[in-house]
Amino acid sequence: MTTQKLSKANNKLLNANFRVIILFGIIIYGLAILQDYLFSRFKSTGFYWSDTMLYNIYWLLFIPFIKFANYVYSKIQPKTLLNKFLYALLFGIVFSVLHIFLFTSIFILLSNAIYPIPHRFLTILKNVISNQSQITIITYLFLPFIIEYLNRKKQQKKDISIQKFITVKNGPRRIKIDASTVLFVQTDRPYTAVFSINQKLLHDESLKKLEELLDPKVFIRIHRSVIINKNHITEIKSRKNGDYDGILTNGQSVRFSRHYRQNWNVLLNH
Repeated sequence: MTTQKLSKANNKLLNANFRVIILFGIIIYGLAILQDYLFSRFKSTGFYWSDTMLYNIYWLLFIPFIKFANYVYSKIQPKTLLNKFLYALLFGIVFSVLHIFLFTSIFILLSNAIYPIPHRFLTILKNVISNQSQITIITYLFLPFIIEYLNRKKQQKKDISIQKFITVKNGPRRIKIDASTVLFVQTDRPYTAVFSINQKLLHDESLKKLEELLDPKVFIRIHRSVIINKNHITEIKSRKNGDYDGILTNGQSVRFSRHYRQNWNVLLNH
């Protein structure tokens, strides 16, 4: 799997998590409205759908803020424990203030559009601070640690999923190969050819499927139809047209396509 594909895989994982956050936010929004409705019935107070739906937008705002928070944390990534605590403290305060003021502004804007007599900014702001500020601050204080924990768990799952051996399906045969002995994998339609140190095997699975099984730190795509084990490269020679030839430990040569240079460019300097 290439650097580009790793990025796509991470984005895919992030998008999947974000969908869960969206679903969770919508559920909280619905439960908050239900709570207001039940409270009005038990206490025999007035219940207004427009007011409660507008006010509880507060919980929906956690969705984009958590998305943005995840992005910010991935860019900063504090290393030491002290820096993590300082970041979490600053993070909690800044995001809580932004959340509260943004919600109040949205509420007043919509209130002016909906009601003949709109709500007052300071009234809503004081109400939010007295009722929602505690849970908001706690959420954003602990969010960096939750993000780091989830990212660490995702990385552990990735490490576990990377196989040290691959099983090549060749007709009725199933042959287990040590991944470290694989030199490169190449499309050989309708099969995929797996070249190891001492043999060549035809595999029934697609090149894409094998790419998902192999360690992306070791195996990189250098061509539309070739994935190579960078540990077996001994020499890289330019073809003077942007393409290169890579010489492997067994003396075999494979072409590095310029169209995939972003994947293997680092090999020119290391």
